[in-house]
Amino acid sequence: MSSIRRLFALMLVLLCGILLPTALAGPNDTETTAVKRSFAGLPLVEARRKAISTVPFHRPLDAEKIRKWMEIGSQCTIAEFELFLDPITEQERKLLDKIEQLHPPIVNRLHYEHLRGVLKNGGLLSLKLEEQAHHGMFEHTTPGVENELYGAFDCVFASVGPINGSPRYGDVIIRLKDSVRETGWATPFSGMHFIWAVRHKPAREMQDLLAGGGTLPTNRTNPMSLGFDDRLHFSHYVVTEKHWHKALAYQAILVLRNLDDSAASQQVRKRFEKMLATSDQSRFWELFIPSRKKNLSAEEQAARIPFGYLEAKFPDRLDIKFITSIEVPAERLAEVRGWPEAKSYLKLIRSKRPGVD
Repeated sequence: MSSIRRLFALMLVLLCGILLPTALAGPNDTETTAVKRSFAGLPLVEARRKAISTVPFHRPLDAEKIRKWMEIGSQCTIAEFELFLDPITEQERKLLDKIEQLHPPIVNRLHYEHLRGVLKNGGLLSLKLEEQAHHGMFEHTTPGVENELYGAFDCVFASVGPINGSPRYGDVIIRLKDSVRETGWATPFSGMHFIWAVRHKPAREMQDLLAGGGTLPTNRTNPMSLGFDDRLHFSHYVVTEKHWHKALAYQAILVLRNLDDSAASQQVRKRFEKMLATSDQSRFWELFIPSRKKNLSAEEQAARIPFGYLEAKFPDRLDIKFITSIEVPAERLAEVRGWPEAKSYLKLIRSKRPGVD
């Protein structure tokens, strides 16, 4: 029996020698999967998987698992909001109910020179698919930093909340059906804003480095690095379509609760009351996220603080069946409607309202 015990002890020592270094190692960015980085959100799901065990999983992640994690992650995020915001006041409950009734606008903006390709392709394509279609580089505004963070080159983007989207992404407004949300996920800001404002890293310098053909440093202590900690942090902001209205409402509640006694804060409270009083969908969202204006004083800017925002990400492509209208500058309308590619979509194409950027 003593020899059996000695043999068992020896095997235990050998086993510990194999397993302990791996078990004690921290999460890293080198765990491999059997899939290429070709799914929007894959880097985030990889980070969350590493965070629950220091031992590599090895089995591949696919689009279905990524989508399932997005749903689970969204449920956790909303549950945490509800825990930390509790109790919800009667006024705040009214806001939740109203946002659920008045679906937020979902808008894609693009540059005029890209519109013809959308009509030809029968929908909006991710950068990666656009480059495949063009057999090479495609001029775009998607930062490489965001691709490193969560796979942005596999995404089609849209704003959730602003009535006309964001003009900085182009002069064409593409309005989307509310049902499009079933195919996507969102975060309360862009990846660039997250890296700069939340992670406090030089996002613009990082982007310039990538745009110039360089690579980001891998040393975690380097402020220009982007890795596990950044992706893990960003993953906690993910919300899927079932929770978009709550995500916007909870952002608004936080804005409201953090107001002070300044004149600007008083104006924000009045705007909140107007939001609750209106039943007009467009008016509600104009008050929820006021349009940007130039040359405002600090107080005027503070009074126009948005109550919330979501940036939606849709993997790969958005079929034109999800588009309710394509709005172009008035002086371009006749030209666009004359394109052969536009023939099947004339009912969708119209001019932008006067005064809309």
